[in-house]
Amino acid sequence: MSQVAVVYNPKKISLEKLTSLFPESKPVIAKDVRKGLVELGDFSRLVVAGGDGTLRIVVQYLMENHLKTPIGIIPVGTGNILARNLGISLDMDQAAKTAIDGNLKQIDIGKAKVRSRSPIFFTGIAGLGLDAKIMEKTDNRLKKRIGWVAYIEGGIRALPARFQKFNITVDNQQPRRVKVLTLMIANTGTLPGRVELIPDAEVDDGNLDVAVMGPRWIWNWIDVLGRITWQNRFVRPLVLGRKLMDATADLKSLEYLRGRKIKVESESESTLQIDGDPIGPVKEVSLEVIPKALVVSC
Repeated sequence: MSQVAVVYNPKKISLEKLTSLFPESKPVIAKDVRKGLVELGDFSRLVVAGGDGTLRIVVQYLMENHLKTPIGIIPVGTGNILARNLGISLDMDQAAKTAIDGNLKQIDIGKAKVRSRSPIFFTGIAGLGLDAKIMEKTDNRLKKRIGWVAYIEGGIRALPARFQKFNITVDNQQPRRVKVLTLMIANTGTLPGRVELIPDAEVDDGNLDVAVMGPRWIWNWIDVLGRITWQNRFVRPLVLGRKLMDATADLKSLEYLRGRKIKVESESESTLQIDGDPIGPVKEVSLEVIPKALVVSC
Protein backbone atom coordinates (compact mmCIF):
# COMPACT_ATOMS: atom_id res chain seq x y z
CA MET A 1 0.00 0.00 0.00
CA SER A 2 2.26 2.75 -1.27
CA GLN A 3 0.28 4.91 -3.68
CA VAL A 4 -0.71 8.50 -2.96
CA ALA A 5 -4.22 9.74 -3.69
CA VAL A 6 -4.72 13.45 -4.31
CA VAL A 7 -8.17 14.98 -3.86
CA TYR A 8 -8.29 18.36 -5.56
CA ASN A 9 -10.59 21.22 -6.41
CA PRO A 10 -10.15 21.96 -10.14
CA LYS A 11 -11.28 25.57 -9.55
CA LYS A 12 -8.26 26.09 -7.27
CA ILE A 13 -5.50 24.07 -8.96
CA SER A 14 -5.05 22.56 -12.42
CA LEU A 15 -4.52 18.88 -13.07
CA GLU A 16 -1.29 19.78 -14.89
CA LYS A 17 0.12 21.54 -11.81
CA LEU A 18 -1.03 18.70 -9.61
CA THR A 19 0.70 16.14 -11.83
CA SER A 20 3.93 18.13 -11.72
CA LEU A 21 3.83 18.16 -7.93
CA PHE A 22 2.85 14.49 -7.53
CA PRO A 23 3.76 12.64 -10.75
CA GLU A 24 3.00 9.18 -9.33
CA SER A 25 -0.24 10.09 -7.60
CA LYS A 26 -3.82 9.14 -8.37
CA PRO A 27 -5.95 12.32 -8.75
CA VAL A 28 -9.57 12.47 -7.61
CA ILE A 29 -11.82 15.51 -8.10
CA ALA A 30 -13.28 16.64 -4.77
CA LYS A 31 -16.93 16.32 -5.80
CA ASP A 32 -16.28 12.67 -6.74
CA VAL A 33 -14.34 11.84 -3.58
CA ARG A 34 -16.48 8.93 -2.39
CA LYS A 35 -16.59 7.09 -5.69
CA GLY A 36 -13.03 8.02 -6.64
CA LEU A 37 -11.34 6.85 -3.44
CA VAL A 38 -13.32 3.61 -3.34
CA GLU A 39 -12.24 2.84 -6.89
CA LEU A 40 -8.60 3.53 -6.01
CA GLY A 41 -8.57 0.93 -3.28
CA ASP A 42 -5.63 1.09 -0.89
CA PHE A 43 -3.41 4.16 -0.60
CA SER A 44 -0.84 5.14 2.00
CA ARG A 45 -1.36 8.91 1.98
CA LEU A 46 -4.12 11.28 1.00
CA VAL A 47 -3.19 14.76 -0.21
CA VAL A 48 -5.83 17.50 -0.23
CA ALA A 49 -5.32 20.30 -2.76
CA GLY A 50 -7.91 22.99 -2.25
CA GLY A 51 -9.42 25.19 0.43
CA ASP A 52 -11.07 24.53 3.76
CA GLY A 53 -14.21 23.27 2.01
CA THR A 54 -12.26 20.63 0.07
CA LEU A 55 -10.49 19.61 3.25
CA ARG A 56 -13.81 19.23 5.03
CA ILE A 57 -15.10 16.93 2.24
CA VAL A 58 -12.08 14.67 2.74
CA VAL A 59 -12.32 14.69 6.54
CA GLN A 60 -16.01 13.84 6.25
CA TYR A 61 -15.12 10.83 4.10
CA LEU A 62 -12.39 9.65 6.50
CA MET A 63 -14.58 9.95 9.58
CA GLU A 64 -17.62 8.28 8.04
CA ASN A 65 -15.44 5.35 6.96
CA HIS A 66 -13.47 5.18 10.22
CA LEU A 67 -10.15 5.76 8.43
CA LYS A 68 -7.04 7.37 9.88
CA THR A 69 -5.02 7.67 6.69
CA PRO A 70 -2.37 10.44 7.02
CA ILE A 71 -3.19 13.51 4.96
CA GLY A 72 -1.11 16.26 3.44
CA ILE A 73 -2.44 19.71 2.59
CA ILE A 74 -1.81 21.92 -0.44
CA PRO A 75 -3.54 25.11 0.77
CA VAL A 76 -4.83 26.87 -2.34
CA GLY A 77 -8.13 28.10 -0.92
CA THR A 78 -9.26 31.42 0.50
CA GLY A 79 -8.87 30.98 4.25
CA ASN A 80 -6.67 27.87 4.57
CA ILE A 81 -7.38 27.96 8.30
CA LEU A 82 -5.97 24.58 9.32
CA ALA A 83 -2.85 24.98 7.18
CA ARG A 84 -2.12 28.37 8.74
CA ASN A 85 -2.56 27.02 12.26
CA LEU A 86 -0.24 24.08 11.53
CA GLY A 87 2.44 26.27 9.95
CA ILE A 88 2.09 24.68 6.51
CA SER A 89 3.52 26.91 3.78
CA LEU A 90 1.13 28.60 1.35
CA ASP A 91 3.73 28.06 -1.37
CA MET A 92 2.54 25.06 -3.40
CA ASP A 93 5.97 23.55 -4.03
CA GLN A 94 6.97 23.75 -0.37
CA ALA A 95 3.57 22.48 0.77
CA ALA A 96 3.91 19.49 -1.60
CA LYS A 97 7.20 18.49 0.04
CA THR A 98 5.63 18.79 3.49
CA ALA A 99 2.60 16.78 2.40
CA ILE A 100 4.80 13.75 1.68
CA ASP A 101 7.84 14.17 3.93
CA GLY A 102 6.57 16.25 6.86
CA ASN A 103 6.23 15.15 10.45
CA LEU A 104 2.95 13.41 11.26
CA LYS A 105 0.81 15.10 13.88
CA GLN A 106 -2.43 13.84 15.42
CA ILE A 107 -4.98 16.62 15.74
CA ASP A 108 -8.52 17.03 17.01
CA ILE A 109 -11.53 17.66 14.82
CA GLY A 110 -14.98 19.00 15.59
CA LYS A 111 -18.33 17.34 15.00
CA ALA A 112 -21.50 19.38 14.54
CA LYS A 113 -25.01 17.96 14.72
CA VAL A 114 -27.97 19.90 13.36
CA ARG A 115 -31.50 18.55 13.65
CA SER A 116 -31.86 15.22 11.86
CA ARG A 117 -28.92 15.79 9.51
CA SER A 118 -25.91 13.51 9.53
CA PRO A 119 -22.99 14.82 11.63
CA ILE A 120 -20.81 17.43 9.93
CA PHE A 121 -17.09 17.17 10.71
CA PHE A 122 -14.81 20.19 10.65
CA THR A 123 -11.18 21.10 11.31
CA GLY A 124 -11.36 24.87 11.78
CA ILE A 125 -14.29 27.03 12.85
CA ALA A 126 -18.08 26.89 13.03
CA GLY A 127 -19.85 30.22 13.35
CA LEU A 128 -23.32 31.56 14.10
CA GLY A 129 -24.67 35.04 13.51
CA LEU A 130 -22.59 37.75 11.83
CA ASP A 131 -19.64 35.43 11.10
CA ALA A 132 -21.89 33.08 9.14
CA LYS A 133 -23.64 35.98 7.40
CA ILE A 134 -20.27 37.22 6.16
CA MET A 135 -19.50 33.79 4.67
CA GLU A 136 -22.95 33.73 3.07
CA LYS A 137 -22.57 37.21 1.55
CA THR A 138 -18.98 36.87 0.30
CA ASP A 139 -18.73 36.74 -3.49
CA ASN A 140 -17.01 33.56 -4.71
CA ARG A 141 -15.65 35.30 -7.79
CA LEU A 142 -14.11 38.00 -5.63
CA LYS A 143 -12.58 35.34 -3.35
CA LYS A 144 -10.90 33.81 -6.37
CA ARG A 145 -9.47 37.19 -7.41
CA ILE A 146 -8.29 38.68 -4.10
CA GLY A 147 -8.35 35.81 -1.57
CA TRP A 148 -9.40 36.24 2.06
CA VAL A 149 -9.64 40.04 1.70
CA ALA A 150 -12.98 39.35 -0.04
CA TYR A 151 -14.43 38.61 3.40
CA ILE A 152 -14.17 42.33 4.20
CA GLU A 153 -16.48 43.10 1.29
CA GLY A 154 -18.72 40.26 2.49
CA GLY A 155 -18.78 41.85 5.94
CA ILE A 156 -19.99 45.14 4.48
CA ARG A 157 -22.72 43.33 2.56
CA ALA A 158 -23.77 41.53 5.78
CA LEU A 159 -24.57 44.84 7.47
CA PRO A 160 -26.54 45.96 9.35
CA ALA A 161 -25.44 43.45 11.98
CA ARG A 162 -28.05 42.49 14.55
CA PHE A 163 -27.72 41.12 18.04
CA GLN A 164 -29.13 37.68 18.75
CA LYS A 165 -29.88 35.82 21.97
CA PHE A 166 -28.25 32.43 22.50
CA ASN A 167 -28.18 29.87 25.28
CA ILE A 168 -24.72 28.26 25.44
CA THR A 169 -24.14 25.04 27.38
CA VAL A 170 -20.51 24.01 27.90
CA ASP A 171 -20.09 20.37 28.98
CA ASN A 172 -22.38 19.82 31.98
CA GLN A 173 -22.39 23.40 33.23
CA GLN A 174 -25.43 25.62 33.60
CA PRO A 175 -26.51 27.25 30.30
CA ARG A 176 -25.26 30.80 29.71
CA ARG A 177 -27.66 33.28 28.12
CA VAL A 178 -25.92 35.88 25.96
CA LYS A 179 -26.93 38.63 23.54
CA VAL A 180 -24.21 38.95 20.93
CA LEU A 181 -23.41 39.57 17.28
CA THR A 182 -21.63 36.29 16.65
CA LEU A 183 -20.47 33.03 18.19
CA MET A 184 -17.45 31.19 16.82
CA ILE A 185 -16.78 27.62 17.98
CA ALA A 186 -13.23 26.78 17.05
CA ASN A 187 -10.71 23.99 16.87
CA THR A 188 -8.15 26.56 15.69
CA GLY A 189 -7.41 30.09 16.86
CA THR A 190 -5.62 31.99 14.09
CA LEU A 191 -7.41 33.58 11.14
CA PRO A 192 -6.02 34.99 7.87
CA GLY A 193 -4.30 38.33 8.26
CA ARG A 194 -2.53 37.05 11.39
CA VAL A 195 -5.65 37.64 13.46
CA GLU A 196 -5.35 35.77 16.77
CA LEU A 197 -9.05 35.32 17.40
CA ILE A 198 -8.63 32.72 20.16
CA PRO A 199 -5.02 32.85 21.38
CA ASP A 200 -5.22 29.80 23.67
CA ALA A 201 -6.81 27.45 21.11
CA GLU A 202 -4.71 24.43 20.09
CA VAL A 203 -5.51 21.80 17.48
CA ASP A 204 -4.58 18.95 19.82
CA ASP A 205 -5.76 20.07 23.28
CA GLY A 206 -8.94 17.96 23.36
CA ASN A 207 -11.23 21.01 23.56
CA LEU A 208 -13.30 23.36 21.46
CA ASP A 209 -12.98 27.09 22.16
CA VAL A 210 -15.85 29.55 21.89
CA ALA A 211 -15.45 33.24 21.09
CA VAL A 212 -18.53 35.15 22.28
CA MET A 213 -18.49 38.52 20.54
CA GLY A 214 -20.88 41.39 21.21
CA PRO A 215 -19.20 44.82 20.92
CA ARG A 216 -21.87 47.52 20.99
CA TRP A 217 -20.09 50.83 20.58
CA ILE A 218 -17.17 52.07 18.51
CA TRP A 219 -14.80 51.97 21.51
CA ASN A 220 -15.82 48.34 22.14
CA TRP A 221 -14.91 47.50 18.53
CA ILE A 222 -11.56 49.27 18.90
CA ASP A 223 -10.83 47.23 22.04
CA VAL A 224 -11.81 43.91 20.40
CA LEU A 225 -9.83 44.59 17.23
CA GLY A 226 -6.79 45.55 19.29
CA ARG A 227 -7.01 42.34 21.29
CA ILE A 228 -7.40 39.93 18.37
CA THR A 229 -4.70 41.57 16.25
CA TRP A 230 -1.57 42.76 18.04
CA GLN A 231 -2.38 42.25 21.76
CA ASN A 232 -3.12 38.51 21.56
CA ARG A 233 0.01 38.03 19.48
CA PHE A 234 2.50 40.19 21.36
CA VAL A 235 1.12 41.01 24.82
CA ARG A 236 -0.75 37.89 25.92
CA PRO A 237 2.25 35.51 25.65
CA LEU A 238 3.89 37.48 28.49
CA VAL A 239 2.87 36.53 32.04
CA LEU A 240 2.16 40.13 33.04
CA GLY A 241 0.56 40.79 29.67
CA ARG A 242 -1.93 37.96 30.14
CA LYS A 243 -2.84 39.20 33.63
CA LEU A 244 -3.34 42.74 32.34
CA MET A 245 -5.51 41.63 29.42
CA ASP A 246 -7.63 39.36 31.63
CA ALA A 247 -8.06 42.12 34.21
CA THR A 248 -9.22 44.66 31.63
CA ALA A 249 -11.37 42.34 29.51
CA ASP A 250 -14.89 43.50 28.71
CA LEU A 251 -16.86 40.24 28.76
CA LYS A 252 -19.82 41.85 27.02
CA SER A 253 -17.58 42.60 24.04
CA LEU A 254 -15.41 39.47 23.88
CA GLU A 255 -15.49 36.41 26.11
CA TYR A 256 -13.89 32.99 25.73
CA LEU A 257 -15.38 29.65 26.80
CA ARG A 258 -13.90 26.17 26.48
CA GLY A 259 -15.12 22.59 26.68
CA ARG A 260 -15.41 19.20 25.01
CA LYS A 261 -19.10 19.60 24.20
CA ILE A 262 -20.85 22.82 23.24
CA LYS A 263 -24.59 23.20 22.73
CA VAL A 264 -26.01 26.40 21.27
CA GLU A 265 -29.70 27.26 21.21
CA SER A 266 -30.90 30.38 19.44
CA GLU A 267 -34.01 32.33 20.37
CA SER A 268 -34.66 32.88 16.66
CA GLU A 269 -33.14 31.17 13.63
CA SER A 270 -29.47 32.00 13.12
CA THR A 271 -27.27 31.40 10.09
CA LEU A 272 -24.64 28.68 10.59
CA GLN A 273 -21.34 28.27 8.73
CA ILE A 274 -18.86 25.43 9.07
CA ASP A 275 -15.31 25.83 7.78
CA GLY A 276 -16.47 28.69 5.57
CA ASP A 277 -19.43 26.87 4.02
CA PRO A 278 -22.91 28.28 4.80
CA ILE A 279 -25.11 25.51 6.22
CA GLY A 280 -28.32 27.52 6.54
CA PRO A 281 -30.56 28.83 9.32
CA VAL A 282 -30.70 26.80 12.53
CA LYS A 283 -32.19 27.15 15.99
CA GLU A 284 -29.99 24.58 17.69
CA VAL A 285 -26.60 22.98 17.05
CA SER A 286 -24.56 20.59 19.19
CA LEU A 287 -20.80 20.42 18.76
CA GLU A 288 -18.15 18.20 20.28
CA VAL A 289 -14.45 17.58 19.89
CA ILE A 290 -13.06 14.25 18.70
CA PRO A 291 -9.51 14.14 20.10
CA LYS A 292 -6.57 13.04 17.92
CA ALA A 293 -8.94 11.90 15.16
CA LEU A 294 -6.93 13.15 12.16
CA VAL A 295 -3.28 12.59 11.20
CA VAL A 296 -1.72 15.48 9.26
CA SER A 297 1.73 15.85 7.70
CA CYS A 298 3.06 19.26 8.75
